[in-house]
Amino acid sequence: MDETVKPHGSIWLARLCLLLGAGSIVMALIGAIGAGQDWWGKLDGVSTVAAALVVALVGLVFSLIVLLLYRKKGKRIRDLTLMGLLCSLAYLGFMGYWINVARSVPQIHDITTNLDNPPQFQVLKLRPDDFADIPGRGEPKYAGMDARERWKVLHRGAYGDLKTVVLKLPVDRVVTLAEEVARERGWEIALAKPEEGRLEATDTVSLFKFKDDVVVRVQPGPGGLTSEVDVRSVSRVGKSDLGVNAKRIRSFLNDLQAAAPKG
Repeated sequence: MDETVKPHGSIWLARLCLLLGAGSIVMALIGAIGAGQDWWGKLDGVSTVAAALVVALVGLVFSLIVLLLYRKKGKRIRDLTLMGLLCSLAYLGFMGYWINVARSVPQIHDITTNLDNPPQFQVLKLRPDDFADIPGRGEPKYAGMDARERWKVLHRGAYGDLKTVVLKLPVDRVVTLAEEVARERGWEIALAKPEEGRLEATDTVSLFKFKDDVVVRVQPGPGGLTSEVDVRSVSRVGKSDLGVNAKRIRSFLNDLQAAAPKG
């Protein structure tokens, strides 16, 4: 019988493939945007995105089965199934990238240029569980180390390039420049005190609108002819920051050095 008159029953299976594939993307977007709008918690949004990964995986397997069994039952069935397959693959590929990023960095969220004397927050509050769940507890490699010591080891291994930056400018001028750079980057300034060598600000990132707090400390160098700049960036939510805080510090310091007068 002509399928244009009476489509094969497997058309519903093909539609289900598309629903699963496209649905996983929509589900993830709703989870992320809802968390960003504070309709639900940030971690609830992350859980929704993770659940969408399972939906996409089911969609992928189901689409392959439908293609194998019903690929000769009509172009419409084949096209719908392929669209569902591509949607599932797209989301799985996207999530695969971020999973790979997560595996490439330690599960820490407090990053600084000065491990031995990190800048301290005054106005913004450091999360109370900052060192509560540092990886390595109970592992022979970290025997005898407390959470802070394990954090330092993990931090040095992943972000050893982050160092104190020295600028040939007075402290107050550096803080003023730092505030200008921060505002250009869209940070919300919580405190700016050039006379005290201090800047605190909050950066908002991604559809989730994660809040990461930043403190910039500027101290006079030897002889008072230079200034030493240290930065600390801390995520308010989550165990791992996926490398975002280190990337933020690098780019901020690069911009600050570029903004400083030469010579």
